[in-house]
Amino acid sequence: MSELQHVQSPVSFATLLPDAARRYLAHTTDGRPIRDIAREAGCHASTVLRQVRKTESMRDDPLVDKALSVTEGDDVDSPCSDAVLDAAATALRDLCKPGAMMLYTVDVSQPAIVQTTGEGDACVLSTLTLAIAAALVMRGWIAQDGGTGVKRYKVTPDGRASLPALVATRDRRASRDMESVLDDFSDHKPDRRSRDRTQANGPGSESPLMALARRRGSDGQPFLSSEHLAAGDRLQEDFAISDFAKTDLLGWETPDSLNPLYARANATEDHRRKDATLRTLDAVRDLGPGLSDVVVRCCCLREGLEATEKRMGWSARSGKVVLRIALQRLSLFYATTLSKEGVLIG
Repeated sequence: MSELQHVQSPVSFATLLPDAARRYLAHTTDGRPIRDIAREAGCHASTVLRQVRKTESMRDDPLVDKALSVTEGDDVDSPCSDAVLDAAATALRDLCKPGAMMLYTVDVSQPAIVQTTGEGDACVLSTLTLAIAAALVMRGWIAQDGGTGVKRYKVTPDGRASLPALVATRDRRASRDMESVLDDFSDHKPDRRSRDRTQANGPGSESPLMALARRRGSDGQPFLSSEHLAAGDRLQEDFAISDFAKTDLLGWETPDSLNPLYARANATEDHRRKDATLRTLDAVRDLGPGLSDVVVRCCCLREGLEATEKRMGWSARSGKVVLRIALQRLSLFYATTLSKEGVLIG
């Protein structure tokens, strides 16, 4: 059996709940009228009523019922804490591993995530609080998969798709915390690469992804999905943490061209920067020379699509199509990497 990793969080699971569950708690626990909740949310009272009824029906799940029964007094409007984000990301990462499932019975205080092998052996990957497990169920990221006395839960497609965005959000918060610490040092002077990134990502410079996200295709759907945006944000965050110059990841032709960058990354003593650099290089290598160029330019350097089209020699308005294809592959890369046993992204 592998070493047990405890995933604990002293913070209420209410910070991770979807809006529907928050409104349910506001009505049932705080006693607020449905019309008041609807007015505050900017929706019709019938919408809130349906959400309350749906959430109430979820209490048939003993895990959800037990968690909801102990939420009285929790602040459901408090922001999601780093502890909650880390616990949820770790649990989802473990559940994405082959043969993984979460087990729960009312006789235990903490659900456990176990992994089975082809030989029928099982090992405990981690435990998590009842509250976090219930929040994952209520968000639809995990679902029951049988069991009588001991309930089995497995990750859902929505859970797999949400993992990159969840990890990116967690790391973004950590990155901002680190930036605030650096700002306290008056003698901190960024090197050339840092200045390059600041100029590329300076205040007021909007990512081309955000502009495309506001557009809609002929089918009325957003041109870029939430998975596309999450993948682009993930790459940009890692790039910002890394020590790349503006041109380091542009114009390469063969995987061997990236070897010097891998060697430099492996020689870095800063583990956080090293991990971010290696993740970025792996993603760029998976995309290939052409697709990686457009993603690096638009996501990491925040170069406009028109400028990218001119640099790449493409026809006008073709860049957004290529960028979407690249983001689809990047999203698949992150989802696949996160599901591999023993690989930690974040």
